[in-house]
Amino acid sequence: MKEPYFLDVPAKQYHADAASGRYLSSHNLAQFRACPLTYSLMMTGKLKRPESPALAFGRACHVYTLEGHDAWQRDFLVSDGPINERTGQAYQRTSQKWQDFMAKQSKEVVSCKEFEMIEQMAQSVWNHPDAKQLLEHGEAECTIRVKDFCGLPVQVRLDWFNGDFGIVDLKTTSDLPGFESEARKFGYGFQLALYRAVLEKVSGRKFPVYLIASEKTAPYRAATFKYADEVLDLAEAENEKAIAELIQCREKNEWYTRFRETRLIDRI
Repeated sequence: MKEPYFLDVPAKQYHADAASGRYLSSHNLAQFRACPLTYSLMMTGKLKRPESPALAFGRACHVYTLEGHDAWQRDFLVSDGPINERTGQAYQRTSQKWQDFMAKQSKEVVSCKEFEMIEQMAQSVWNHPDAKQLLEHGEAECTIRVKDFCGLPVQVRLDWFNGDFGIVDLKTTSDLPGFESEARKFGYGFQLALYRAVLEKVSGRKFPVYLIASEKTAPYRAATFKYADEVLDLAEAENEKAIAELIQCREKNEWYTRFRETRLIDRI
């Protein structure tokens, strides 16, 4: 049974509302925490938001692994694009033929090679006993919106929610043995602490948080991780400080970098 606080918000609408500033998202908060000036320039359209192939590939993995066949067919096309009759090979993605092909598409295009990888990665996740247990029951892409979270309207989008286990987030990685360091580098704890806190606000319960890491290189191994409550508590406190700072920046219209003070280099 779907929880009443989970909203049916299409992914494009969710991201558009985050980009416009209507709702604060975990990614926008991460950008502000890294650099208030960059955050401000992105929110006002003066600086383009980054969109890397890795982000697009991760999005495709999420849909195929968690949302099923219908969602995949709705959002993605598997194709190498137009074929050069002279060489028998697909045109390069920098070519005009490829650009013309892409202009006609309403879906995201995934190459045949990428799709083979996505299939194997998804199979590895579902073959992993703990990952399978986390994903056997529940629902994908759960959007929660609150009008006042520490003074701002905030939205989060859970990859997966299982009422028995809690929040489950799927990540792709090129370094499964080093994934814990990667999680710290990319601030996954801050992201998931915000998910947990917003979910707690609407549900009254503090749910556990799990990560499933899916390897992007052969043999496409999968692994599961659980965040310690005390780690998420620390991240949640930092998120609340960042939101308070964001409100102050908006009120004063002052947007600075994190490099205002001279830093000491004390190691070779």
